Amino acid sequence: MATKLLRLLCFMFNICIFINYKKCHKNLKKILTPFFLVTFLNIPILSLNIAHADEENYWKQNVNVFNLSCTDGDVDCWIDERNALEKLPLVEYAPLKVSEVNKKHHICVSFPHLKDSYWVGVAYGIISEGRRLGQKITLFEAGGYTNLATQLRQVDDCLTNNGEALIIGPISSNGNAKQIDMIRARGIPVVVLVTGINTEVDANSLQSFVNMGYTSCKWVSDQEKLNDGKTNIVWFPGPPGAGWSIASHQGCLSALEGTNIRILETNWGDTGKAIQLKLVEETLQNLASGPEPEFKYIVGTGTTIEAAVGALRARKLANKIKLVATYYTPGIDMFIKRDLISMAPSDQMISQATIAVDQAVRLLEGKNMATLGRPEFNNTGRVTEHVQQQILIVTPDISDQFNSSTTLAPKGWTPIFSVD
Repeated sequence: MATKLLRLLCFMFNICIFINYKKCHKNLKKILTPFFLVTFLNIPILSLNIAHADEENYWKQNVNVFNLSCTDGDVDCWIDERNALEKLPLVEYAPLKVSEVNKKHHICVSFPHLKDSYWVGVAYGIISEGRRLGQKITLFEAGGYTNLATQLRQVDDCLTNNGEALIIGPISSNGNAKQIDMIRARGIPVVVLVTGINTEVDANSLQSFVNMGYTSCKWVSDQEKLNDGKTNIVWFPGPPGAGWSIASHQGCLSALEGTNIRILETNWGDTGKAIQLKLVEETLQNLASGPEPEFKYIVGTGTTIEAAVGALRARKLANKIKLVATYYTPGIDMFIKRDLISMAPSDQMISQATIAVDQAVRLLEGKNMATLGRPEFNNTGRVTEHVQQQILIVTPDISDQFNSSTTLAPKGWTPIFSVD
């Protein structure tokens, strides 16, 4: 009814113009001229509002760029002296603006799990940047580091459903390699974040966990360097077979070489809370049941250290054993502020995730990498991008000054598995 009425009014208006053109002309001019003038004058304001919406969530961050990109799968790249932490240039990473993105792409994102808050932080970075750039994101998690077959199947399913790119935190540096080779052979770009992979990929947004393990164990060594005797620690590197935990282990051993620190026991295990708590309790039962514990530090994953806080309290050992984590979580943040944990480094995992999304979009649209990339290790002829965030060391005395926005998801945020 409303449509018919509108058509009738338009018809009558046209008749009026046709019959009384001269008579109507002056009146129309009086009405339409101000209308078009106001519209014209408001175009800049509308443009500014659109630009403001575009820039509202825009970010930039200083990152370390690897001198030789570790994107060819050779693990020697990580320990090459040319990629030593002190030799990596610090470069401002400026992501794409919304206006620079040509279209919406379907990006598949695969995590080992979402059982701890570390990966929840990574998920927050993926989802928030996917939304900012107007991309379709499908996120899935395999349920744990023992579920390689699940991750492989989930990746296949997503790419079969018109996935155009893959961002992945591989469960196994070797076990995921064949599938990634097959994906890239189909022309689908692969970006790796957080955990490494022993095969060729298109870009890396991940911190060297060699450096993370090194940082934590070096910090312990520095605290004890004036101690004439040996200091024992127990070491919880993480899941066996995961690229990041193996790298963390390498870094810790390197940091402690030639020092007075001795690793009394090494305990590998999945980072599920129940598994890590069981490992910690077994260690305390075996090495801390006497009048004095046989070690001074527990050093390990964020989940390990979170579990250890309660375990030490229950055994009244909190004043005798110090806790040092190899990465940062909300639980670590809370306990550091209560002076229950001595140190934890942040690898700024939210930023790793936001950069990975930006890298994926650039690869899909054939755009230059934000840092322009560097020659790939082993002189392969490729120029690829491998960036990592600066490591932030947090201790109780500086915890109040720590800006957690690139590390921890907002309080109460729960993972979202798709953005369209």
